[in-house]
Amino acid sequence: MDSPDPFLSALAAAPVAWGGNREVSPESDPGALVLIRIHSFRNFAGLPFVASAPPNVCAIVAEKALSLIARSGGLEVKRLADCPPRVIRMLREREILPRRAVAFPGKKEFKYLAAGPGGRDWILVNEVEHMTFGRNLPGGPGAWMLAQLRPEEPAGDPREAAHLPWAWSRRFGYLASDPSRIGPGIMVEAIAHLPGLALSRQLPHARNYLAAAGVAFLPLALPHGPTAFGPADAGLFRLLSRGGLGKDRDGVYESFTRRVQPVLRLERQARERCRDKHHKRLGERMQQSFQRLTGTPLLDYGEMLAASSLVRMGAGLGMLKPELEGVLEELRVFAASGHLAVTSGRELVKEEEDFTRANVVKSFLMDHSGEVT
Repeated sequence: MDSPDPFLSALAAAPVAWGGNREVSPESDPGALVLIRIHSFRNFAGLPFVASAPPNVCAIVAEKALSLIARSGGLEVKRLADCPPRVIRMLREREILPRRAVAFPGKKEFKYLAAGPGGRDWILVNEVEHMTFGRNLPGGPGAWMLAQLRPEEPAGDPREAAHLPWAWSRRFGYLASDPSRIGPGIMVEAIAHLPGLALSRQLPHARNYLAAAGVAFLPLALPHGPTAFGPADAGLFRLLSRGGLGKDRDGVYESFTRRVQPVLRLERQARERCRDKHHKRLGERMQQSFQRLTGTPLLDYGEMLAASSLVRMGAGLGMLKPELEGVLEELRVFAASGHLAVTSGRELVKEEEDFTRANVVKSFLMDHSGEVT
């Protein structure tokens, strides 16, 4: 067993942002949006993008980026090449590292992560762009979030190059390797829990609408390979903004939230129809799902997500205790593969992982028994 890294151990145990936080989720939104995260993409002026830069240039980028990070303070830096696979999985589970990290030959040594112990704010270095600033925000969209966008930019007019180290075009704004990122250089991403649309078989309609509206709609991928439970069973999806040319960053955010609102409204209506028309059957299925979470010696991650989905839906509809939403969102992260391996200090074989997960879920629900029963 490896010696535990204090920073990584603290990050694995840090609180999780979740959509049941009534301080940030509108009362009319039954926890459909779990979290929103903001990405700001920045590249240094005069240096090629990582995809086309030789390793020595990536080293220069890393040096400049780490110097900026050191001046900002409060973030701990890790070189991604030094992190074992279980740590990389944990970072993806916490929505810090992208689900599909891109590895360019000869440049892996110059990729870094800087993150706070709570995992709310982070900076990626040489992960496609020179620097990617990220922030997780709990719950659904609201005007209050516009003030939460990470203020990583120096003071001054962004059109005056003397005020900024970033690559900037008067015509296109911030320059990025992906054309969809130019302009204000941000992307808005939300994780949505849509069990009502899954149960009513309306997910294809939601996908078609969002595609036409310019919002990507992707299932939240399970960390393992084939499983008996698919994305619709978990009801968890990623919604991503696409393009921002001609907009400022507030405009990108407002456009994204406006376009996803019809899907959230459709989800609320689908949940309410399920409750009103099939109340007894829905209640029975929720109780069976809760018993699956607490009454099995082995618990696959896909099975856990599928069982949690209906229970979370019941909490959002007031059929079960509302606190269950937050408890199960924490378990979605804490009982995932990478977190279990990091907290155990070693890789776990599949059966051992499922056994450990079952015990973690039971213990966690028992510790929160006052909130869930």
